[in-house]
Amino acid sequence: MLSLSSPISELSTSPHRPVHSWSYRVPSPPRVMVPPPILDESGIPVLGIDNDASFNFESNGFANAGFLQTVTYGDFMTGNNMLDWKYEQRRRAQRILPFLFLGPVSAARDRDYLQREGITMVLAVRNTMSAQARLLGTKAAAELGIENKTVDVASNQALIAAFPTAIEYINSHLSVMYRLEESKTPATQDGDVRSTPGKVLVFCESGNERSAGLVVAYIMAMYSMDVIKAIQIVQAQRFCVSFDDPMKTLLQSYDAILGAKRDVLVSMHRARVGLEAGTAAVIMKKMSKRNLDEAYDDDMDMDGMSEHMDRGRFEKREGFAPFRDGVS
Repeated sequence: MLSLSSPISELSTSPHRPVHSWSYRVPSPPRVMVPPPILDESGIPVLGIDNDASFNFESNGFANAGFLQTVTYGDFMTGNNMLDWKYEQRRRAQRILPFLFLGPVSAARDRDYLQREGITMVLAVRNTMSAQARLLGTKAAAELGIENKTVDVASNQALIAAFPTAIEYINSHLSVMYRLEESKTPATQDGDVRSTPGKVLVFCESGNERSAGLVVAYIMAMYSMDVIKAIQIVQAQRFCVSFDDPMKTLLQSYDAILGAKRDVLVSMHRARVGLEAGTAAVIMKKMSKRNLDEAYDDDMDMDGMSEHMDRGRFEKREGFAPFRDGVS
């Protein structure tokens, strides 16, 4: 009687043998490799956020470029700042963007640091168990009158659902601080330099995992940046961050979600422009269901193309034999 766990090809009486060894584990997704950053002509890594990036995605009601340009008084671009990293710096927070800092819980408990950097909000990314035990408290921030927010997740995989909420926390705070600053000091004359009034510290236990993933997600969403470039920027400012394979896969999935949302918004914008230009009838015709004759004509066209399309798919593909003849 054959065992269900033993393929027929492995039996001594089988005339065939597998070309490769069998694997019984659950398939894993391909690894996300983060290469070293590109170097410019001077050998300096190119890690800055470009001013001409395509900010075509609205997050939580805010238009990226216009919103950040306004609430930060134009101070929303990060420069090329490769740190001369020292091991002791892992215990301190680092500035990732002019208004966004990343660090461990010890930084959120450091009253002197919070005051010196002008932090106006702390955002804790906590495990649900830590939240219940109140291990990642924000007592120092409360004593200084600094706003504090928390994002509690049961596991790292739950972060992807929490990203939009966390991004909204950051953007809402920047907006509030900007309005407060404007109410105190009206718009200045041209040429006057004003720094961003809102500064947010994002932290977790180590400042290297959940909070780092959140900062990467924020850069991806608000700067329309791909996951590899976003990770490179964060890692350049805080070298000790740790993105394991599950975290990188999660961020890659979020990148795909953002891309889909951008595509939908672009399509909606084009449709709106078309309607305003008087092409509503054409668009409605394209969106309407085809009648039987149109569907039949399209099927006939596809039948004529099928041979050519299949040739293009397979003509350069090398053959692969899953089995070989057994040794008699």
